[in-house]
Amino acid sequence: MTEKNSAWREEYHFANCVIRSDTRELLRDGVAQKIERRSFDLILYLLKLEGRVASKDELLEQVWGNHFVSESVIAQSIMKVRKALGITGKEPGPIKTIHRVGYRFASEVRRAIHSSSPTAPPLRSPGPTRILWLPTDCALPRADLSWVRYGLISVATHVLHGHGVPTVPASEAIRLHESLEEDGGHWVDGQRSGIREIGIPMVHSRMTALGEQFRLEWWMQIDGVGHGNQIEGPAPAELALRAAREVALIARMQSGLQPTPGQEARFWEESSQLVSLAVALDQADKALPLMAICIDMPQCPLPIWAEYVLVIAQRGDEDTPASAQRMAQLASVAQDCAHEGWAHLCCAVYDLHLHRTAKAVEQAMSGVALVRHAAPHGCHARALLLASHVLATAGKASEALVLWREAATLVNQVPSPDMVCRLHLLRCELDHMVMGPGGVADTHADGVAAARWLGLTTMTARVQVLQGLQSCARGDWDTCRRQLEAGLKASEKSGSALARLFAHLQLGSLHSRCDDQAGLGACLSAVEQPALRAAPMGSAVGRWLQARRCYLTGNAVQALSLAEEAMEELADFGVWCAEDHWLFVAQLALVAGNRRAARALLQRLQARHEHRPLQTRQATALAVEGMIEYAEGNASKALMLFEQACRLARGTLMANILLFGHTWLALIDGRNPSPSQLAPAGQWVEATREGRHLRAMLLNKPYWAIAQRQPPVLLGTATRPTPHSVVHAGEGGPASYAHYLPLPV
Repeated sequence: MTEKNSAWREEYHFANCVIRSDTRELLRDGVAQKIERRSFDLILYLLKLEGRVASKDELLEQVWGNHFVSESVIAQSIMKVRKALGITGKEPGPIKTIHRVGYRFASEVRRAIHSSSPTAPPLRSPGPTRILWLPTDCALPRADLSWVRYGLISVATHVLHGHGVPTVPASEAIRLHESLEEDGGHWVDGQRSGIREIGIPMVHSRMTALGEQFRLEWWMQIDGVGHGNQIEGPAPAELALRAAREVALIARMQSGLQPTPGQEARFWEESSQLVSLAVALDQADKALPLMAICIDMPQCPLPIWAEYVLVIAQRGDEDTPASAQRMAQLASVAQDCAHEGWAHLCCAVYDLHLHRTAKAVEQAMSGVALVRHAAPHGCHARALLLASHVLATAGKASEALVLWREAATLVNQVPSPDMVCRLHLLRCELDHMVMGPGGVADTHADGVAAARWLGLTTMTARVQVLQGLQSCARGDWDTCRRQLEAGLKASEKSGSALARLFAHLQLGSLHSRCDDQAGLGACLSAVEQPALRAAPMGSAVGRWLQARRCYLTGNAVQALSLAEEAMEELADFGVWCAEDHWLFVAQLALVAGNRRAARALLQRLQARHEHRPLQTRQATALAVEGMIEYAEGNASKALMLFEQACRLARGTLMANILLFGHTWLALIDGRNPSPSQLAPAGQWVEATREGRHLRAMLLNKPYWAIAQRQPPVLLGTATRPTPHSVVHAGEGGPASYAHYLPLPV
């Protein structure tokens, strides 16, 4: 299987990985991965089969050379290959197991052949890759900003040199840029196209003005993998500093930092700096390969352990408990109770993914107690925010709010963009769950600025999505759509499976309310991808969006079954399950004619409120009870329940949904509501089928009874209440609302 003496070098490119046959390298995101000889032979053999299935006997003969080893060695090697490829949890990755047959490589692969003659230059010089930072494309309106085009090169190279990354001198960069631009070039989807590449990575950038703010977009390619971001801020030089720090992180990680005998102290210093840089940029995942190397060494500093365990906990990696326990033991020996508490908090995050909320709360509180005991400490504020998120997710509103305020006090003393963004993200989560910290100084503007400064990262994605939901609650659907799409773009760029799932969940729900089956189908197709389906919450989000699609196509029975399955994972899981989810399931039960399921749901909601009282939970229970009463013909009682629910849900996403039900019931009760009653709902009226239907009824009240095939009646007198059973006249008209309220859920 070795090909070191071949006159040609084969490379196999797939996903974010490259396999090099002559040097026997496996690169992930440009970083060389540790892989055993047999495991490398195995993946190389599967790649050469171009998707054909290899039986176990064939693999034993071709890779191991004989049949005198157990078949279990194949499974062990496959597991090691998947680990080298960065595949964690239950996700199979590109190597598919064919039950009782063998294995095949199922990912799309690009094969490249290059000369590997002795005179060819080495594939990579030792140390970080040399970077060519090109002049910035810009058309800024102010004359005093003419320096930006060439001046940002000096700013960027200064930062890169500070992180040990060699660069092309500014004068040579300008000369190369002029020669490279002879063929022209333009930006497409945030990337520079139409420009000739040379043998070293080039950073392309573009600066644009956004009122008083500026946006810097940059892009480069290393080892066939593209990298880039778009960041916003008030000063061009600060944006260049931020972009250069990102490039430095990528270049240093691509160089494959390894410990050298006699240079251990320098290795730990550089590793700690890179991990801290990755965390500050909200790109800790990029440093995961380095952290994985570090934790295998006995001298690994606890701050690196802390970031490693948090990253794998957020991924729901099954190695989290063992790694956290090891970290806690090391912290205990070092008498560092803050990092010992951090290990407890990481376990709490992991327990949330497994829906062990009670255990998660216990771990979070014990972790906070240990961190507080060590205060002041560098991880104090982040630990408080992490614990607050766990408690909020578990529904403990008051406890989460106390920790949020404590963290806000610490962050405001020494603010940094990433910590301000973390603070604002949790604020958005609390607001969305109607636990908002009233009376605290508003950090909204600072949080938005911090999110834009971070660019397309996981935190930015979640902030954008939560802001989109707040816009939806205000009735501003155009802004909501833009923010959700921006959040989805950021989540895809960040590489976080959970962030992508959360964005697709909310965007898919928006498409469903708009009756946009194409948009909903696109979200559903995205979450059906193996990488997302295998992630925590992946199956739940997939079932939920499937239920939405079944509802739009008229299959309420199947939709109810799917939604109930999804709710088993989504229920009471923080921002993943908003109160309107419960209304949707209740609506499905009534549309499907399954009042028993609706009653069971109501009992669950009432018990949920008694266990952990919240105004929104009470509003949800009252609304579902009203929906059931309406379905059973008790419109007056339903109206009374909806009036109570509307008062409790004021200012939330659910308020506008309940407004439609309340208006409909008032119409049924003969109270003669006017279209102006729907004004607080904003674009909900135009965007949803139910909104358009209800507005038409309010505008045509004299003819409303005709739609029921009954003699017209005056609805304003209430002397002759109109029956609640409403059926549209004619065939092929809109759906009937005979047994359920027209709620845009």
